[in-house]
Amino acid sequence: MRYGGVIALVIATLSAWSQECGQVTVRGPEELVAGGIWSLAAHWTALPPGKNINIRIDVPAPFTVLSVPAEGRADSGVARPVFMTSAHAEARAYWIRVAFEGACPWGKVDDSLHVRVLPKPRLTAKIISAGKDSAYVLITNSGNVALNCGEALITPTESYEYQLYRKDNSVTFSARSANGWDTLVGLSLAPVRRSESVAPVFDPGVPWLHWRLQSVYSGRISKLGTVSLEKNAFSARGLLWNNRLRGSAELQLPLGSLSAGYGILQRHVLSRAEEMSYVRMVIPFNEFTGALEWRGGQPMAGLRWRGGSLDSRITLFGGGLNQFWGMQHRIQLGSNELNFSQYEGMSLAQYNGQKGVYRWSLHAAHIPDKLRAQAPYNSFVRTHASGVLGPNRWLGQCALYTDASGNRNQFHLIQNDLTLGPWRFSVRGQLFSSDLTSKQLRLQAEYRSGLWQWQSSGEWRQLGHLPPQMLYQHQLRLRTTRAYLQAQFRQQPSTGLWSLLGSGNMQYKRWSLRIQSALFGGGNSGARHQQTLQLIRRTAHGNLSVSVQSIQRATFGWNGSLHTGSPYKILYGYCRDEQGNPIEGVKISAQGKSIITDPNGTFSFAHLEGSDVLLKIHAISLPFATQPVLGFEQHQFLEQRKQHCTLGFYRTLGVRGTVTVQRTQHIALRQKIDLASLELTLYHEDSSSFTTPVREDGQFTLGGLPEGHYCGALAPAPQGFSYPPITIDIRKGSPSDLEITLIELPQNIPFQVL
Repeated sequence: MRYGGVIALVIATLSAWSQECGQVTVRGPEELVAGGIWSLAAHWTALPPGKNINIRIDVPAPFTVLSVPAEGRADSGVARPVFMTSAHAEARAYWIRVAFEGACPWGKVDDSLHVRVLPKPRLTAKIISAGKDSAYVLITNSGNVALNCGEALITPTESYEYQLYRKDNSVTFSARSANGWDTLVGLSLAPVRRSESVAPVFDPGVPWLHWRLQSVYSGRISKLGTVSLEKNAFSARGLLWNNRLRGSAELQLPLGSLSAGYGILQRHVLSRAEEMSYVRMVIPFNEFTGALEWRGGQPMAGLRWRGGSLDSRITLFGGGLNQFWGMQHRIQLGSNELNFSQYEGMSLAQYNGQKGVYRWSLHAAHIPDKLRAQAPYNSFVRTHASGVLGPNRWLGQCALYTDASGNRNQFHLIQNDLTLGPWRFSVRGQLFSSDLTSKQLRLQAEYRSGLWQWQSSGEWRQLGHLPPQMLYQHQLRLRTTRAYLQAQFRQQPSTGLWSLLGSGNMQYKRWSLRIQSALFGGGNSGARHQQTLQLIRRTAHGNLSVSVQSIQRATFGWNGSLHTGSPYKILYGYCRDEQGNPIEGVKISAQGKSIITDPNGTFSFAHLEGSDVLLKIHAISLPFATQPVLGFEQHQFLEQRKQHCTLGFYRTLGVRGTVTVQRTQHIALRQKIDLASLELTLYHEDSSSFTTPVREDGQFTLGGLPEGHYCGALAPAPQGFSYPPITIDIRKGSPSDLEITLIELPQNIPFQVL
């Protein structure tokens, strides 16, 4: 009992210290879109007065902190740091931690925010060259999920060259999501190269029901239809292709998700896609995720762990004597990424790296001979590198792989694009070595001026020991806001074949008309003519399109959305300043969606729910020293199906200036300094503070400042330099200018050293 008083005194002291540390609460969005800019709110209360407290933000690799406000000496308030999500951020959950250092004598006062990056599949394709029987297409994965097609596995930011044959006519890529490969993207090969102009698609938002139907008649009738439904916690997708029916459905439950479907699926990432059915149940628990699945008559059980930079997955495949283990591991170290997968004795290793504008990758796979029939590809080693050097953009690829017969083949590609003002010059070389070696060299020049674009190219090809062939191509394009015209001429001197193509697209109100005419000549078949006419009518629920091609092929299409009678609403409005002028480029977010105002200052949100909506205005998108009248977060009531609002803005006081360096030493004794590592903090006479980063060229801007007298400081303190006291009076009127000069300090070097 004699120590009871001491113990009580210690407990009381610790309790008093904990109360003096204060409290921090972090609030922000739960779901993010890759490539977006967003902010969170860190509220602090009851921090110890009179202490210098620094805000520290710990974010994982896919996020970049754009601005961090200084806390200074205020004991309560709110900080709104701004972040940018990488365009290729992996679709998963992340933790962001905000800590206030210096508030607690023995530790930190902090809080964390849990966010999830949504999957964003995106694919771009460019026709590199087109021949009589095939075309080469350069496919680039510009989203944040992997794409798969047969032997091709395209990870984000990677490009893949695909040869599309006339007899196959089309190729389908699938995008990986949380449910597997369930999003399809199709590419088709037309008799002539298609125009870049695309008919407008009616998009009123994200409806709860969407459909797309198409019927084609060319001697026989073929049908293609897709339907997707998303309502609350239930979603479903269906695909009808002639007499083939595929689809999937998913139900989100409080403890996890349950999904089932039938389609073209893979048992694992190293297996060939097959037509099968599946039933899957996923149960998340903190960093762990458990999954039970029945796919193609085979049971599977998996456990996944995500923590920090490591993502590991282990799966047990059952089914009698065919039981085996599989694993996948992924490590993210800054801009470097390592992936390793192993299933049934097959292995795949991938390394992707990036530094600034330079990217490189090394992929390798080992497929035993006895398992080649089960794998989507054979053993290979592939390297890729790309970058930008001044006006040059270069790309290189090398690959060594084995074919179905076990023979070793190699592929090499190098390309360089040079941009000089309106001119662009491209050089591309390709070598494919197999039983029949293929060589290709392409030179291209392009010029843009206003609405006009001209392009000419020459290509040299040789297949095996056959005589080389030349292909020349010339294009002239005119693009306006409502019309698009193109003329193209192609010639192959070695065969005597030539073609002349003309196409145009014009829009008027809800109508769109596209006409294409082609003339082919040379060879033994003589000249032939082909025309295509397409008419599109936009309606309140979608598009109706009819196209006819030389009276031999007719296509009827109908795509649309259903949201009539649904609880979703539309909000549109304007952004205006004090004089009523429109403000362009303002980024506004609402219910997980983000838009940017057009030159007229207008914006529009569709698919909104509830009786009101919270509009979040991104401060980084506003002009200098401009603030919203009612704050950066504003509530708008949704009383009608279509609601209108006006957001008002006003000019505030601010400061802008430059940090310059004054050298006093000999060039051999000069101190090094990185201006981009400095931050300027201005302290108001009422003890509030405001911080802004200094750019690499020394310039800085800081808006939204209240009127009064300010003292400033640079942090971290520049070593080897001094600067006069920073003071400025900010009064009503135009923004103030502030010039800061860093004076290099003299170095006292002993005579013995000299």
